[in-house]
Amino acid sequence: MSYPADKAKRFVRRRPRRRSRRAEVEKVLSRVGVLERIASRISEDDQSRADLLKVSRDVLADLDPIPVSVAAPLLGVSEPTVRSWTRRGLLIYADAQDNGLDVRRLYEVIALVRELRAAGQTHDLLNKVWQRLADNAVLERSDLRESLVQMRRGDGIPTDIDELERDLGIAD
Repeated sequence: MSYPADKAKRFVRRRPRRRSRRAEVEKVLSRVGVLERIASRISEDDQSRADLLKVSRDVLADLDPIPVSVAAPLLGVSEPTVRSWTRRGLLIYADAQDNGLDVRRLYEVIALVRELRAAGQTHDLLNKVWQRLADNAVLERSDLRESLVQMRRGDGIPTDIDELERDLGIAD
């Protein structure tokens, strides 16, 4: 090769390698995790906590639906397992065409799977994650949260089932 050709080769601007979709998603999910950890250290009454959580939700919303091939390694399971979890409703598709998984739900499931594995619970993940999701859904209900606050304050009304039946006129 001639000297000018060799010199031109050295000065050719190389395009930086494009990140894989998986690396991009991991980076975004990691940042969302940091935002949520910071928010968890702030009092629930503080507006900055709500702002951080809103930003984390917005960041997740900016991601396109996640392909099963990307979700599987993020969850540490196989693609057939991800499809099975989707058929059973643990994971959900973002649209009717099954073009990718819903990012928010995937993020929530990834966090639960990591938490369960860290606690040494590696078997029957499907059912364990389902139970955690159901528990979280119940705890997010405002009426239950208010009832728990009242109970902690001691505002509850003690009841006696026999007395209640007499008051209602249904005693035996």
